[in-house]
Amino acid sequence: MGDNKNEALDRLPFPYAEALRLRAAGITDEVIADVLDIESDTVGPLLRMAEAKLAAIRGRDQR
Repeated sequence: MGDNKNEALDRLPFPYAEALRLRAAGITDEVIADVLDIESDTVGPLLRMAEAKLAAIRGRDQR
């Protein structure tokens, strides 16, 4: 991840940022669920929401 992405990740709420960092590290959905104390079937939607929030932050930063 580049510096700009790390800066944007730092601005996300913890669960979103942590999920994205864990996924980038190659961690499985089951382990991500355990770390975040959520059901494993909610990891996918959480990651999609995290990506959308990250894209919104990065889009604002580019203006």
